[in-house]
Amino acid sequence: MLAGRTVRGPESARLFIDERSYVNFVGCSYLALQTLDELHAAARRAIEMGHPWSQMRSAAQGAIDPLFDELADEGGKFFGQETSVFLPTGYFCGPATVAGLQARFNAVFIDELAHYSLFDAASLSGCPVHVFAHANADALNDVLRQHATPSRKPLILTDGVFATTGRLAPLADYARIANAIGGLLFVDESHAYGVLGANGRGAAEYCGVSDAWHAGTLSKGFCAQGGLLPCSGEFAARVRSLPPARGASAGSAVSALVAAAAMRYARAHPQRREHLQDMSQRLKSGLRDLGLEIVDTPAPITAFGVGRHANMVALQRALFDDGLHVALSSYIGSGPEGMLRCATFADHSADDIDLLLAALRVRL
Repeated sequence: MLAGRTVRGPESARLFIDERSYVNFVGCSYLALQTLDELHAAARRAIEMGHPWSQMRSAAQGAIDPLFDELADEGGKFFGQETSVFLPTGYFCGPATVAGLQARFNAVFIDELAHYSLFDAASLSGCPVHVFAHANADALNDVLRQHATPSRKPLILTDGVFATTGRLAPLADYARIANAIGGLLFVDESHAYGVLGANGRGAAEYCGVSDAWHAGTLSKGFCAQGGLLPCSGEFAARVRSLPPARGASAGSAVSALVAAAAMRYARAHPQRREHLQDMSQRLKSGLRDLGLEIVDTPAPITAFGVGRHANMVALQRALFDDGLHVALSSYIGSGPEGMLRCATFADHSADDIDLLLAALRVRL
C-alpha cells in the first residue's frame, strides 16, 4: 500500500501520505506523545549538554552516568520499583531479563505466539524449551505436567498484550500456576506499558499480578526509543554485567532523556490514557455492531478478518481511497489470510472513530 509513497508525520491520528492527510490507524505509538513540547525540550537538552548520539556503557564498570541514571530513576518511579535498566533496543528486554534470572530456572515454557525476542531469549538460555498453546492456562498446565521432574524450575514466557490481536494473556492464571510450583513468570509488556493498568504499568498490573518479572520497549506507549526493565538495584547491577546489556552500547542519550520526559508526562496526565481507552472501546463496540468478531481486550489494538486475503486487500484499498489508513497485517498471530489491524491513538477523536465505522458500514 505504501510502496513508493512519501510518508510524513508522527505515528498518531493524522498522517500525510504523498502530501494527502489521512486519518491513521496504523502503528503502535498509542499515547501519541511525539509532538509534545516536553519531549522536544528533553531532546534539545541532551543536545545542548553536548551528549553524543550514542555512547558506550560505563555503568557496566560501576561508573555513574547522571543522564542515564535520570532515566533509570524515572523508570523506577513510574513502575513503583527501586530503579530500572535502560536498554538500547526493546528487543533486548527478554534476553537481558532471562540472562539475569538464569540461576533461578532450568526449563522454559513459552506461548506459541510469543514475540520473536522471547523465543530468542529462550534459546539463549541453553535450557529445554517447551511451547504451549496460545493464551491458554490449561495448556500451560498440561505441558508443565508432561515435563515435570523433581528438579524442574520453570520460567514461563509470554507477551502481556499480543501485538496483532491485542489479546491479553491470562496472567493471573499463569502467576497462580507459577507460584504453585515455585516457578517464575516473565511478561513482555511492550504493547501494554503506558496504556494498561491503573497506573499505566502494563498488563500484569491490569490483571492484578504483582510478582511477575516484566520489561518492554519504550517505542510503543511511550513513543520513545529503547527498552526498559524495572527492577531492584541489585538485579539492575547484575543485568548490566551480563550479555546482552554488557555487550551493547548504552544507547542514545537523546532517547534516554526523551523517554524520561515521556514517563513523567504519562504519570502526570492519566486522562490521556483514559481517553485512549474510551476511543479504543468505542471502535471495538462499533465493529461488533457491524457483526465483526473482535477480541475482547482493553488494549488499544483492534483486529478483524473479512474472508480471504484478497477481500481484505480490496477493503484496505477502498478505505485508503476514503482517506483512512489501516494495516493488513501478516505479523505474529494474524493467520494465513492476515488480519486488518487498527491501532487507536490518544489523539483520536470520536469523530475519527465514527468516520472509520461509517466507511466500513458502507463497504462491508
